[in-house]
Amino acid sequence: MISELLRNADKVIKVGNYEEAMRFINSVFDLDQKNVYAKAYKERIISLLELHGASKEEAERIAAQAKPVAVPPEPEKPAPPKTPPSAPVVQKEVTQPQPPVKKDEPKKAASESKHVRQIKRSPAALEAYRTLMMDIWKDGSITDEEQARVDSMRDTFAITQDEHQVIEKEVRAASYLTAIRSEWRKGITNFDPLRKKYKILDQEQIAIEPKLFQLLQSLQANGSVLVLDDDEPFLQIVKDILTEGGYYCFTSTSGEEALQLLDTMTPDIVLCDINFTKPNMSGFAFYEKFRSLDKFLTTPFIFLSGLDQEVLIRTGKKLGADDYLTKPIDTEMLLATIEGKLRRSRELRRNMDI
Repeated sequence: MISELLRNADKVIKVGNYEEAMRFINSVFDLDQKNVYAKAYKERIISLLELHGASKEEAERIAAQAKPVAVPPEPEKPAPPKTPPSAPVVQKEVTQPQPPVKKDEPKKAASESKHVRQIKRSPAALEAYRTLMMDIWKDGSITDEEQARVDSMRDTFAITQDEHQVIEKEVRAASYLTAIRSEWRKGITNFDPLRKKYKILDQEQIAIEPKLFQLLQSLQANGSVLVLDDDEPFLQIVKDILTEGGYYCFTSTSGEEALQLLDTMTPDIVLCDINFTKPNMSGFAFYEKFRSLDKFLTTPFIFLSGLDQEVLIRTGKKLGADDYLTKPIDTEMLLATIEGKLRRSRELRRNMDI
């Protein structure tokens, strides 16, 4: 349903009907408030409205007030008529008279396309495009329909060829490493077929090797742990404890850096400080971004805090964190907590697979 709404929005954007496009987008928000594609399309529509003379305030008002299109629930769809439904649909498409094409329409379409490319691209657009590419490349192949989706989004958001190539290269590498992780858990250690499947070139393989080595190390350990803290001496102490305990540990001094690591690394559990030096995002902000990624919805997440941060601890619990540990860290408590959380997480995964 969401995919259909987004496709309809894309179509009407291309003919300049931005308010109608916003109706489709608001319908998506009704179904999924955090949808990355809807956020990107909304920003694009507002920019296009501004380009065509609306003030920023007016464009935002139009976007906010666009009434969502009616989306009937799937089970309540009317029963198919006795006559095959495809027949009248095809007939309608063939026989319906089309409005006369004005002579200036091709010029207008070209102008619209040029305007779209002149608008400054938002970070949300690149995020949405990257998300689409991750979704398409996760199985290592692209169908004609998926290629059409890519081409359409590239056109709407004016993604350049260079940007596309950079994003696709990063996505193929990330998908390749994710596939290796899956194959390893099945007992498969020959990754050459995966390399061909994800079209990893020799130079790309060389660049990936350090990350692949880290991945294989983590898979051979008791589990992989991501630890975030901007106190580097403390970070090293925790890493030493976990390494000695048989865990593979990778660290980050900021949420921004950790999000980049997560493109290629998939931790079994996360330890995260609450307070970070500004302007870096807080531990709470990182937690919300982490949980917004589907593959980390059930990954155990533990906040780290000082003894005098009870208000922050309560906030972390309200957000849904699995646990918290106080500083200074007790070694036995740290290892026992991680072992317990990982055991529970693996039991839940096994039950879901049954």
